[in-house]
Amino acid sequence: MKISEIYGKKVESTSGKTGYVVSCNGAAGKLVCLLCADEDENEFYIDVKNIVSIGSKIIFEDRETAIKASKPIRLGRAGFNENGKYLGNLNDLDLKGAKIQRAKIGKKNYPAEKLFMDDVIIIPAVKRLKSDVVKDGKVIIKKGTEINSEVLASAEQNGEYVQTNLKSI
Repeated sequence: MKISEIYGKKVESTSGKTGYVVSCNGAAGKLVCLLCADEDENEFYIDVKNIVSIGSKIIFEDRETAIKASKPIRLGRAGFNENGKYLGNLNDLDLKGAKIQRAKIGKKNYPAEKLFMDDVIIIPAVKRLKSDVVKDGKVIIKKGTEINSEVLASAEQNGEYVQTNLKSI
């Protein structure tokens, strides 16, 4: 592809933002970003690392919107369960790549996808099985398993929905 083919090309983000290329910016012998404008002539940049595909138009991942929606992660924030009980302060977060896996609050680790982080951290109650769910002498769901929609669907398929719920109380 030639740089002259990029000028004026339409751009569209994965979130629906549209515009066209005004200019190409480079450094150290590499194309770094595209300067674009929307229909109101408001300028924005697209990092070339965020380009998904180039065809009749350039499709890019809209990282600018994600960055504007992000909030600071501050260690030391107070953590509470959904009943208001203080559980400790946020000590650390475990990452896998850029994805937050677990949060250490007080002395315990909690799955990050369950947390609500803002000025304080709210940890929703997690129901776990207090004993094995058994059907015809075979364990179908093990003690300690977190009760979620997938586990309940599995229990329902095995005809043990009620037993599963009772053993989580």
